[in-house]
Amino acid sequence: MDLDITEFKQRLATVQKRGEAQNIIAFFYDEIRQAEHMKQGLMEEMNEQNREFLVKASDDIDTYMFKVKQMEKDLQLPGVPDIQQDILQDNLHGKIIDKIEELETLRKKYGSRSI
Repeated sequence: MDLDITEFKQRLATVQKRGEAQNIIAFFYDEIRQAEHMKQGLMEEMNEQNREFLVKASDDIDTYMFKVKQMEKDLQLPGVPDIQQDILQDNLHGKIIDKIEELETLRKKYGSRSI
């Protein structure tokens, strides 16, 4: 699985062209489930030698999942479970998106050094 949000958007556009909301909802669900499984697998392999790398990878996965969930929210798809809808509408959600974007801007400006 690639954590490239641009590539995800391209795949999403292909699914959207088919026009069925249930397929789009399933597409989001599958993407998030795959990312969660990836993260779980990484965490099971954590030890002192790879801890720093895996924590960073876990953060990247969390950021990716957050962006995917935000895209799902923005589409306002019918049939999204009420609990998920409540979580996505949380005021904190927007603040987190802002901070993620701010961090990405800083990474682009200063390179991959620790921020």
